Amino acid sequence: MDDEVRTKAGFYRDAAGVWQTERRSGVDRRAGKKDEPWTAERRGAFRRQVDQELYEKEHKQMIEEALADFAEGHEGQV
Repeated sequence: MDDEVRTKAGFYRDAAGVWQTERRSGVDRRAGKKDEPWTAERRGAFRRQVDQELYEKEHKQMIEEALADFAEGHEGQV
C-alpha cells in the first residue's frame, strides 16, 4: 500500500478503487479570459426574470385563494 501512488495526474479513483481517466482534466475554457463588463448585468437579468416568474406564480395563487375565500363568505356570489 505504501508503494502505491495515491494520485495520478489525469486520473481518479472510483468507489471500487479502480483508476479511471479524468474527463475534466483538460484546460478550463474560461481560464485567462477576462469577464466582459456586461457579465454581471446578464447574470442579474436572469435572476430577476426567475424572480418575476415566481412572483407572478405566487401572486396568482394568492388571488385565486382570496377570490375563493370571498366567494365562500358571500355564498358563491362574487
